[in-house]
Amino acid sequence: MARILSDKPCKVTFTDNIGGGKLTLFHRLPTSEERIEYANSYVSRNGRKIKSTIGEARQKFGEKILTGISDGEWQKEDKTPLSSNPESPAYDPQWKNLVKKYAPDVIAMLCLHVFDNPLTIDMSDDEEDPT
Repeated sequence: MARILSDKPCKVTFTDNIGGGKLTLFHRLPTSEERIEYANSYVSRNGRKIKSTIGEARQKFGEKILTGISDGEWQKEDKTPLSSNPESPAYDPQWKNLVKKYAPDVIAMLCLHVFDNPLTIDMSDDEEDPT
């Protein structure tokens, strides 16, 4: 499958070990500037003290690129469905704030997937050895 170079939303599906199902998220691709800012925000320095800020960075940048959630996979505490789609009867304009508050692990995983691990090395044996 080819990588599509576009501003259209991307989607990724995770297995949710807490809810016991699948969660599909929609996101935009980060800009080059956001990728650089994210990488530069792993740590902060105050004088001689260095502090890891990767958790905060994953929340900040995951939230920035999150554009939607899939209908039917999320419920509010009162068991009503939650949607990010304005045309859905389950739409709640506060959907992102609810995900941010109650599922920060999902936002962090989205960031990890998009910013930290967008590629893996193909170690398949079907390539010829160049040596």
